[in-house]
Order: sequence, then structure tokens, then C-alpha cells
Amino acid sequence: MKIRNTIFLTTIYVVLCPLIFTSCQTKTKQQVSETKTDTIHTIVPPTQKLEKPNYLKLTTLMDYVISSKTIVPNAKNGQPFDKLKYDKVIAYDYEGSEEPYPAVIDNEGRFVPVVLAQQYLTQEQADQILSTLAKKSTYGEGTAACFQPHFALVFYKDNKMMHQINVCLDCNYQITDLEIPAETHKIVNKGKEDEFALTGYSIKGKKAIIDLCKELHFTYGQLEIEMD
Repeated sequence: MKIRNTIFLTTIYVVLCPLIFTSCQTKTKQQVSETKTDTIHTIVPPTQKLEKPNYLKLTTLMDYVISSKTIVPNAKNGQPFDKLKYDKVIAYDYEGSEEPYPAVIDNEGRFVPVVLAQQYLTQEQADQILSTLAKKSTYGEGTAACFQPHFALVFYKDNKMMHQINVCLDCNYQITDLEIPAETHKIVNKGKEDEFALTGYSIKGKKAIIDLCKELHFTYGQLEIEMD
């Protein structure tokens, strides 16, 4: 009887063992497959890099000064441009800032490294903008405390920088090494201790700069002014 039972149990073990092994093997493969599926990393496209502005190189800026066409001063342009000595006027589009780039050419006489575009002015363009900057009607409004210029006019004589005018339309005024009488024609609290001049551009003044920048395809050419 014991022998029969032993044979019976052995038979059952022999039959069931492969089934159990197969089941375990299948389950193990499924677990491995599931594990692999869970650990597959989704491919994320690289973060798009912001394009850096295409600033002009120093050699490009210097070479352009030499190759630019010459013009002559016009006595009809008004003070101080009527007696100013220059033979070229070049306009610059640049990303200025109160610090460190308040002017297109720094105190050391070097171009700042944030110039986007340049264009020499024709005789007609120079006469038109300079005569406008010499008029009282170009100034007389308020200004902001900041200064982030995007436009400059540089005067050259024999390829040497003589003067520059840097313009910030957002702050509504210019910084220049020239003394322009019309710029300070409108005085507030005249004769008092807190006397000051309204040196900000009028609508007419802003429009003249914007119109020139449109011709040159500069940044300020994208602005619009509503005329009264």
C-alpha cells in the first residue's frame, strides 16, 4: 500500500512539476517585460535655444567707417550742426543700456559689442535729421529716469569719431557730447532753485527719428506715433 501511494505521489509530481516550472517561467518573463516597459525613457526633444542677436564684429564696424560715402556740412541745418566739422554721419542700431552701454562708442573710443546694424546717411538724410534735431519744436516734453538707447548718430572726420548722439525713445531723450541750444529751450521754474529744462522729444521729434529708422530698417522703425 505504501509503495502504491509512493508511486502515485511520484507520478503526480512528475506531471505537475513541468507545469509549475513553465508557469513560473512565463510569469517571470512577463515581470521582466513589464519592468522593461516601465523603465523605457520617453525621448524628449532638446530644449530650443534662444537665438543670440547677430552682433556686428569690430572689424566689420571699422571697415564700414572707412568705406562709407562722404557728405558735407550744411550751414542751413541750424546750431550746432551748421558749424560742425564732419565728412560722414553713420547711424547705428544697437542694444544699449544705462550700464554698461549708454553709448554706441564708449569712453575709450571703442564700439560697444552690441551693435546690430549700421548705415551711413546720404546728404539728404543727414540734412533732414540734423535740421530737425536743431529745432525747438523737436523738444519740450518730459523724460523718464532710465536710458536704454537703440539708436545713435556718429559724426566722423577723416574716419575719426568726432561726436555722437545716442537716443532712447522709451525714455524720450538723447545723450550727446554736443551742446544743442534747442534742446533746453523750454524751462520750468525759471529763475528758481529747482529750475530745469524739458529736454524730452516732442511728438514731432519722435516721428522724425522713427521715420529715419524706417528708412534704415532699424529697431525704432517698428514704432508708431499717433499725431494730434
